[in-house]
Amino acid sequence: MDETPSRTGSNRLFALFANPWVGIVGSVASIFGVLLAVYFYLQTYSSPELVYYVNPARAVVVKQGTASRLTVLFDGRPLTQDLTATQVAIWNRGRQAIRRAAILQPIIIRTEPRVPILEATVRRTSREVVSLDLDRTRLADGEVSVSWNILEQGDGAALQLVYAAGPDAQIQCLGVVEGQASIRELRYRGTIKSPAEQMREGRLVRYVLGLFVVCALVSLAGSLWELRRSRDLTSYSFAALGMVLFVGMILFVVYMFFMYAIPEPPFGF
Repeated sequence: MDETPSRTGSNRLFALFANPWVGIVGSVASIFGVLLAVYFYLQTYSSPELVYYVNPARAVVVKQGTASRLTVLFDGRPLTQDLTATQVAIWNRGRQAIRRAAILQPIIIRTEPRVPILEATVRRTSREVVSLDLDRTRLADGEVSVSWNILEQGDGAALQLVYAAGPDAQIQCLGVVEGQASIRELRYRGTIKSPAEQMREGRLVRYVLGLFVVCALVSLAGSLWELRRSRDLTSYSFAALGMVLFVGMILFVVYMFFMYAIPEPPFGF
């Protein structure tokens, strides 16, 4: 007995949606849809994001207790403490500009523990219209206040501090701007190594990441080949496992990249 046209159409429709390629295409389209939704949301969402970053490479200018004929004077008096120079960058990563009137609580860069700051200078600004100013009246208390005319997205400045302590002293930035409760600190999660160590580690990281990329591509190719070669349940399971491994490896590579990436201000140090 012949099947009715409606039943035949239903079987064809079921067979179409049972095809694994339809599921793959649907999954990829869903991922791109989510990414596009997030992208357009971020494009329409405007807010300030004041951040700061302390360069992890600090220069020890004077180390007390070491044999040296060098004498360092400050205001005509010899220094008896260690002397360290560090660079601090502060900028606006948000899409909303931060004007001087939007500073609700003074932006202060300070040492922790409180050690005197001997010198605070502006090394670089992103643009002249920023008009960044430093209030140096409390340097002896380990504080310097920062203000500006306007910080648009990517605007900021790189500062240099010379303070009377070793390189282990912490640098903090405090204050409140309109639309942002606190200032966010960007940190480098790695450690500062010698040039030889950096070269060895860089080669090792490149080899490992390259191996992961090759394994991910082989896994993806094997999954696609298995789907094309056979259509039983075992093949679908193998293909799904390959897809999961591929996505996992790619995410691992992305994680490693952002984990060891060194934050850099958009205008450099």
